[in-house]
Amino acid sequence: MSDLRLSSDRFASIQSHLQELSKRITAVIILISILTVIWSFSVGDILTFSLREMDPCNESCLSVFSPQEWAGVKWLTAAILGILTSGPYAIIQMYYFVRPGLLPSERRTFIFWTITIWMSAVSSLFLVSYKLLPWLFKEGHSLNQNLELTPMYDATEILKISIVISWTIILVMSAVTVILISHFSDLIWRGNADWWRVRVYGMMLMLLWFAIPNEVPGLYFVLAMISIAIVELFGWKAYRAPIPAAHGLEEIFDSEGGVHRVLYSDCSCCGTSPQITPLKGMGIVRYKSVCRETEQQDHLLDQVKKFRVTKVVFSGCTIETFPTDYLKSLDILKCETSSLELTYLDNIKTHVSDIDYKLAMANLRNPWSDDSATKRCLEILSSYGPEKIHYGTKIPFGLNLSNSEAWITNPSNELVSRMKEFGYSVIHHSN
Repeated sequence: MSDLRLSSDRFASIQSHLQELSKRITAVIILISILTVIWSFSVGDILTFSLREMDPCNESCLSVFSPQEWAGVKWLTAAILGILTSGPYAIIQMYYFVRPGLLPSERRTFIFWTITIWMSAVSSLFLVSYKLLPWLFKEGHSLNQNLELTPMYDATEILKISIVISWTIILVMSAVTVILISHFSDLIWRGNADWWRVRVYGMMLMLLWFAIPNEVPGLYFVLAMISIAIVELFGWKAYRAPIPAAHGLEEIFDSEGGVHRVLYSDCSCCGTSPQITPLKGMGIVRYKSVCRETEQQDHLLDQVKKFRVTKVVFSGCTIETFPTDYLKSLDILKCETSSLELTYLDNIKTHVSDIDYKLAMANLRNPWSDDSATKRCLEILSSYGPEKIHYGTKIPFGLNLSNSEAWITNPSNELVSRMKEFGYSVIHHSN
């Protein structure tokens, strides 16, 4: 299966996930039911105050033509208030359910977005009920006065309209905020803009369809077009943003014109791995023990996914120390891995010198060509002037290098030939 797995993920059956989801949803529903009953005792006063604000006439011209619908609206209003007041608890339940499967940046985005939506829902309901709708009804009432009509308005329909408008505004604000927050979190760019459009607009339009009364099907089409236009306007910059970059990442071109992003994971490995300067164009992110700490591994995976890293070069960590599922996740993201194994290089030295570290970095290939790697290594050898060069696919056990010796892991045939031409004593170690 090609599922992205975090280093902290543990296998769990679908049934266990469904059971957990069922428990959390049940807890939220029970709280909403209790709060709905509590609100039902005072919802009459709230509706009376709301209708008084929305009444466009100097003398009341509102009436209830259907007692059954009025009772339904009262309970619907109590349920909406129950949902809004249970919002913080529902957010907590949602967060702890989705948290294990989210990357660090996605967790922050989720928390910020859900809190923003809840606050927006409360504020929009207040503004629509006490500011926008009273103004609209008064403007519409003035037209009736010009026609010399005797108006009489259905209080139930007015409340239904206020609920539909409030719901529409909440959905539009939800879609706008998720686009803006994701943009500021570097999750959206022009390469995945269509992916976001399909999911955000699809969810928004589906929820909007549930709220539109069957008596006015044309209203759905109008509100859908307006909603999409508003979200598209606010997301104009996000949908056209360039691919995000950070940590000094630059696009590196290989010999065939392919574009690569290489990130150097500079891990101190609990103080056992030295620090060196990466090659030009490489990004760098520093850790204390990325091969041992799951939180640091998740952070690295987050950076790879967010900034479309194509290759990660570890400083001292060996690839075998990482969990298999973690390496599979990097592979799913089409990210290659390699290691300089600086920790091992530090152990084979009997003197203080950084030539072996620099040679390990200079010998990096893919996306760099063999010629460029050879040139970099020869420049370093010329600067330090060692007499013997040891090389092989792996560092042999028990190797100790003197002051006049150096090690290169898996050099190209071109580099070996050039070192011999320059008069270095080249020693091969087979494993």
